[in-house]
Amino acid sequence: MIQLKFAEQTDKMKDRLQCLQYLATHTVEVGLTSTASERSRTLLAIHEHGAPAMHIPARPVVKPALAQPSTRAEMSAAMLSACAAANNGDLSGVTAALEGAGKAGVDGIHAYIDKGIPPPNSPITLSGGWMRNPVSKITLSGGWMRNPVSKKPVHIKGKSGTTPLVDTGQLYNDFDWEITGK
Repeated sequence: MIQLKFAEQTDKMKDRLQCLQYLATHTVEVGLTSTASERSRTLLAIHEHGAPAMHIPARPVVKPALAQPSTRAEMSAAMLSACAAANNGDLSGVTAALEGAGKAGVDGIHAYIDKGIPPPNSPITLSGGWMRNPVSKITLSGGWMRNPVSKKPVHIKGKSGTTPLVDTGQLYNDFDWEITGK
């Protein structure tokens, strides 16, 4: 007959429990975090969903970037490291691994944008010029009435680069990560 005895130090159990509670109550958020500018939030909303009246096609970036196999693999590896550190009772290792997952997510978003998001920028976006936008008005009955074009043309300033979603770099640089607790 074989008898097995398991012994564990209670200090390690307390550390492990603390780390597991930390993992259960904290998340890594990747994208535009609480420190992002309001301008970047507005630009991302426009680009994620598009703005046909402004001739801006939809160019989703955050979800497709984080769904890339390489980004998912890096983030998964970091989360596995966080779990291993929690099992060892290493809280600093848990937070370092969560930070690694956040960094991998931001790097994945930047790589996705750098690769170029279809469709390409239109010629007027690149060179600039004058254009007329369609105008929508709310009628008295609450419905929308569409006028063919605006009365005055709008001047579009040309872009410095050809990569969609990168002009001044403000939106690009505002992508970040943060660890938040419940």
